[in-house]
Amino acid sequence: MTTYCYPYRRGTGWRSQAFRSNPGGHNPAGGHTGYDQAMPAGTPIYAPCDGIIRNSGWLSDNYLANDWWLTAMGGDTLVIDGMDANGRTETMPTFIIAHLSDSTAPVGKRVRKGELIGISGNSGTATTGPHAHIEALPPNWDFNNGVYGRVNPELYFSEWPEDLAITAQAAAVKPAPKPAPAPVKDDDMPTYKRVPAIIRKPGATRLAKDKTWYLKDKTGKRNLNLSPVAGLYDVDLFLQGTGLGEGQVITVQFIVVTVGGRRSGYYTQQVHGTKSGEFRGSARFSAPIPKGAFLEVAVTASATGPDLTTYGADIKLWQ
Repeated sequence: MTTYCYPYRRGTGWRSQAFRSNPGGHNPAGGHTGYDQAMPAGTPIYAPCDGIIRNSGWLSDNYLANDWWLTAMGGDTLVIDGMDANGRTETMPTFIIAHLSDSTAPVGKRVRKGELIGISGNSGTATTGPHAHIEALPPNWDFNNGVYGRVNPELYFSEWPEDLAITAQAAAVKPAPKPAPAPVKDDDMPTYKRVPAIIRKPGATRLAKDKTWYLKDKTGKRNLNLSPVAGLYDVDLFLQGTGLGEGQVITVQFIVVTVGGRRSGYYTQQVHGTKSGEFRGSARFSAPIPKGAFLEVAVTASATGPDLTTYGADIKLWQ
């Protein structure tokens, strides 16, 4: 039987906000999406289970650009997918620990239960004091449960990290460093940096049938302006709006434009309409962009009428 441990040592801090408490404000209608454990900044944070680190660092406010509906409110945030004895994650819970001062375990690292993976802090745009915000997503989570699929993390925890014979990442805990919005980690994995997220509310841009509209960056240019730095880019784009009926689609295509003006199309993807007309979808680009080139995003609707009210992109550059 798989067991899980608290992500901090026995006797650390106190419970400052319970799961499903205080609906409204920063919390959804169902209340607080996890529980808060107040603790001094610099407190060691441990892996609650054997698993794989899926996020280590700050997220943008493009909540549709990640699998967990997380934003910069959580600051430096660790996401760990539980892993069973056969290396599978699909039947295991996912744990989220936010407001860290340093997420020391890199993305892709396999960790063991009780291993040191981070240092607590007070980072993010929705915190009133040093604490760890802890969430749990069960397998096949139900987004419509009032708390974005979350369940009470304490339903899982039954052990303490100090009772496990695990070698931590470091014997000594360093003082909490100053958090940064886009940390770059040195580890044995390929490193990336986040290009500042592009978020723009165009004021209900009306899309016309079969007429191509190009996503614009904050400067008003019709590209994401990924230039002149060369490298492998991962772009998670989200679109949302109204007026896209059932059976209608918005087609998204990423286009790399080189210095000489050559245009290469990639990854044509579609966002589908609904009975209510509300749409919300994402598209992904993952490819190298040469020095001096830039990325265009072409948006085309199958019918006149959809209003694109919000779009944005979370962009990672691998070098």
